[in-house]
Amino acid sequence: MRSEAQPEDPDEAWRFSEAAARKRLVWTEMATRTDGAPLLFYADGYKFPDVYHVTRFLAPDPIVALERGDDVIIVASSLEEGRARTESRATEVINLDAFGLRELAARGLQGDELMATIIARFLESRGIRTVRVPAYFFLALADRLRAAGFELVVAADLKERRRAKRPDEIAALEATQRATEDAWARGVDALRRATARADGSLELDGETFTAERLRAIVESRLLELGCVSEDAIVAPGPQAADPHRSGSGPLRAGEPIVMDIFPQHKRTRYYADMTRTVSKGEPPAEIRRMYEVVMRAQDAGMRALRPGVTGREVHELVEDVIWEAGYDTLRPGQQRAAPGGLPRGFIHGTGHGVGLEIHEAPSIGRSGTQPLAAGDVVTVEPGIYLPELGGVRLEDMLVITEDGARDLTLAPRELVV
Repeated sequence: MRSEAQPEDPDEAWRFSEAAARKRLVWTEMATRTDGAPLLFYADGYKFPDVYHVTRFLAPDPIVALERGDDVIIVASSLEEGRARTESRATEVINLDAFGLRELAARGLQGDELMATIIARFLESRGIRTVRVPAYFFLALADRLRAAGFELVVAADLKERRRAKRPDEIAALEATQRATEDAWARGVDALRRATARADGSLELDGETFTAERLRAIVESRLLELGCVSEDAIVAPGPQAADPHRSGSGPLRAGEPIVMDIFPQHKRTRYYADMTRTVSKGEPPAEIRRMYEVVMRAQDAGMRALRPGVTGREVHELVEDVIWEAGYDTLRPGQQRAAPGGLPRGFIHGTGHGVGLEIHEAPSIGRSGTQPLAAGDVVTVEPGIYLPELGGVRLEDMLVITEDGARDLTLAPRELVV
């Protein structure tokens, strides 16, 4: 399909292409020229993982941070200076007062004007005129710094920098994963203790057992273990055919329950991600078959993980297993259902990177064109969804090693509990 921005006239299209080529050349030259420029942040480590990754410092308010070679410099308020000195990996911590915070505030400067002036003074003190900044750097600050003669270039490599996990990062991911499995097991234990009423609904401790209550059991345990879970998926029956539906209402015997748990550790900030599909009692035969196909597809995907393979290659291998078993996928030519109905079969990517964000590079899906490398941590989570019946999904988290992959997930795959 032709882009709406592309002209229809051939001569105009040529000029359009030439202008685009010149623009790409300018950006390429600029990126090459500024590739070694220091990296500047003005943001907080809670909401912006790149800041935490560089500084290892958590503060609720934005801090100024500069990475220059092996040096990491933090400029912080008196409120945060002490913690920054003891908790961060900064090689130098400077108080905002060193760049005239009180004097500027006394003159009435505030907000963007105040911080732009402080940042400009800080950069000038280091002899820096060009910096790389993240794409989310505040536009108002960027405009003021550029007006003051500084050159700011967007750093395009930040997400790639976080891909290869250090040993301490892998340990943090594993710790969150162990908490995830503990909380999941607590939920499964509640399902095992539940009893089925005459109408098939489940009862626990004399009350109707609902998806909301099962989610609360899981998430309260995660809190006890130092993790925060934002609306874990507990989707029963037909609700499970919608992959990101959180789930609600009474649970029933013999129906699939997709439990997708993805908490973040409050201290280390690293996530984990795990999905298991369970049923209180034997589910319909089609659900059993879907489970076995998904498990076979997941095994094939996990076995394929190694350095050099692309996420797309892994994804298409998983798609082929599911397609050959009789279920649709999103790949062109792998649909048996008539167009126009609700999505069915395998309707999402196979996986994604996990780290300081729940979804980060690399992709294990159609867009995963870059080869995997040792240190990548990724999920493999195929699923099959039939709107009239429900869904099945299984998800493990693995780290790519020098010769394959190591599964960080220890929870068993058991459909009937």
